[in-house]
Amino acid sequence: MPIAFDASPLCPAFCRLPLAYRKGGALLDHWPREGAATVLFVPGTMLGPLQYRIFLRALYARGFSVAALHLTGHGAARHIWSFRLPDLLDDVRRAVAALQQARSGPILLCGHSQGGIMSLALACGGSLATAGGRPVPVAPLDGVAAFFAVSAVFPQSEDTLRLTLLRPLHAHRHAIQTRLLRAARRFPALPLPLFCYLSPRRLLAGHGAIDLPLTGRRLTYPLGLLADLLALHVNETTSKPFFLLGARNDALFTPAMLRATYERLDAPEKKLHFLPSGGHMLLMQDATARETAAYLALRACAQGLPLQCGYAPKD
Repeated sequence: MPIAFDASPLCPAFCRLPLAYRKGGALLDHWPREGAATVLFVPGTMLGPLQYRIFLRALYARGFSVAALHLTGHGAARHIWSFRLPDLLDDVRRAVAALQQARSGPILLCGHSQGGIMSLALACGGSLATAGGRPVPVAPLDGVAAFFAVSAVFPQSEDTLRLTLLRPLHAHRHAIQTRLLRAARRFPALPLPLFCYLSPRRLLAGHGAIDLPLTGRRLTYPLGLLADLLALHVNETTSKPFFLLGARNDALFTPAMLRATYERLDAPEKKLHFLPSGGHMLLMQDATARETAAYLALRACAQGLPLQCGYAPKD
């Protein structure tokens, strides 16, 4: 498995840490900078750190310590089928604990797409419906200075079904959710290819020259995880600063969806930032990845968090 970016005088060798001692368990890649704030990055659907190497490089160049998750069953972790959404949320908690143990400095959580929804859930907390009718609580994540989401919506909103190929049936969300949970209870590991529930055309619309290596990328997802994502209810209040980003030409997570999410969110500090282009794959393109990393550095400096490259952005 190639690493996200090669070691050089400007980019040190990385450390890979196992976060769970079980088959297919999560891994954490860490490119440390002494005394710098750490961006913990959570990839999107079916992807791992390698697919985001341009963005990870850009974050490191901005003076951050960088950590990136291979979620359970993703990336360099063994691609197993017996995992659900609580496993992925637990991966993030374990990653934060590992970074705290390593004394890596203040932590900023940043997720893209599915990872952005996870970032929203961990900032606010919430609950996960089950086929048995008893919701499983999702606690807010401690130990994080601020949260960033690149493309995210509240999963309980109508927008969630509009993201999928079930968008014509968004008025029947509750019935669809109930049936999916029942099916997932019987066949949790049933594999579903991405094109069964997302439109590749909308996913790839508006992008430039993307860097998307195939190594480590999943081709299918278990039914249980998809049912969990639809059954997730996220609270609308967080005690931490929250920053929502997206591209104006994203055909999947549209600007209207992001504005609606931003307006619903209650946070002590919140901002909505749009890049003019890049589509949904904005973090896999050089110019938009660098622009996003620059925005994270700007907000980190505004929070008084340390960077270690002599960069001092102006608002």
